[in-house]
Amino acid sequence: MTYARYDKLQSEYRLIRDCLEGEQAVKDAGRLYTPKPDGMTTANYTAYVQRGCFYDAPAMTLRALVGLALRKDPVIKLPARLEPMRLNATNENAPMTVLIEDAVREGMSMGRFGLLLDFPPAGNSANTVPHISTFDAEAIEDYQTAYVDGRKVLTRVWLVSDETYEEAEVSYELILEDTIYKFRRFIRDQHQTRVDVGEEIIPTVNGKALDHIPFLMVSHEGLRPEEVRPPFSGLCRVAISHFRNSCDREHAIFLTSAPTPWISGSLPADKVTTTIGAGALWTLPEGCQVGMLEFTGAGVAAQKDLMEEKIETMVSLGARMLSATMNRNETLGTATQRTRAELSLLHGTVVSVEAGINHLLRLAAEWMGENPEEAAITLSRDFIEITIDPKMVEAQMKLWMGGMISRATLYENLQAGEIARADRPWQDELAMIESEGGDLSAPVHRMGFP
Repeated sequence: MTYARYDKLQSEYRLIRDCLEGEQAVKDAGRLYTPKPDGMTTANYTAYVQRGCFYDAPAMTLRALVGLALRKDPVIKLPARLEPMRLNATNENAPMTVLIEDAVREGMSMGRFGLLLDFPPAGNSANTVPHISTFDAEAIEDYQTAYVDGRKVLTRVWLVSDETYEEAEVSYELILEDTIYKFRRFIRDQHQTRVDVGEEIIPTVNGKALDHIPFLMVSHEGLRPEEVRPPFSGLCRVAISHFRNSCDREHAIFLTSAPTPWISGSLPADKVTTTIGAGALWTLPEGCQVGMLEFTGAGVAAQKDLMEEKIETMVSLGARMLSATMNRNETLGTATQRTRAELSLLHGTVVSVEAGINHLLRLAAEWMGENPEEAAITLSRDFIEITIDPKMVEAQMKLWMGGMISRATLYENLQAGEIARADRPWQDELAMIESEGGDLSAPVHRMGFP
């Protein structure tokens, strides 16, 4: 990655971060997003920016998308030795559910989120559980790939950390050298020259070095390391443009909204009035004329129309990502297909996050000597609320009592209809019914079915 490309990406990332943070972050950025008009003093420019109003469409859209993605709780299955990761999954001691939410949010907004499977740097034992270190898009400085045994893999990754060394920011280098994964720390001096700190680390599992870098970059377009355009870039740019228009319009209204008095004629200095309003008496020489300057014209109205057009553009950019409803007289299958097409960003992110975390969980299970198939998360693709109709529940019951479907199938249909919990397997539900003394005997009659 060239420095020009890196700087451009960083600029995109900062734009999105500031827009998602909200109005104050955009105003604090000053001239980065809101150029100073020619001839305006610094004090007037500060007031000019503060009068503007930022339309919070990016943050509202992202909150809605994350809400749709996690409308149903993720199903998390972990083998016994990885069970601690349920409540302590990351290097920041966040639970697995928070890791999933962060990955979904970052993937949808920034188009990149780094996940590194690692052990604590010290104090490890046979019972030490690995964790997943997370890296925002801005922290992924650069990377290299190569084909190894016919597969494209990461061979080098540079990451910005939150560590410091002698007040300098520490960066990480993950490198695959001679098929051995190595970990290095370094800083950059005042001349931007790299200076390695600490010793090179060769991570091992069960006494063996790794032959791959256990790092993934999750995006809405998959797990490929290539750069992807941040999904919220377009929406945020329109939001910034709308904010600039708001500053211009508010400034114009500030200058023109209050009528300004004028006096023409010969007026001695001692007769110049200094007060205005009810109760203020002006005594002027003969021949003087008085009037009020008031703004007329369509300039401010044109700015209003332009701002409304940009609001419509933001709504258009965000609405298609949020159209997760069933039309009247539309079947569930048709609604699901339409929604997946409209929610491609959401669907792609959910699929990628699930695949990325599952890959690392299975790798962690192998490291701990557990069955990789027992480590998995499952995220719902049901972005449409489809609570089953009571009549449909009755119909399902009739099918089961008539011997047309099994009790397990009935339960699966109730899960799909959001009557039964999606994260509770049938065997667990069956055990709960038995513990409560429920009647699990076969139906006595067949409801008229042959």
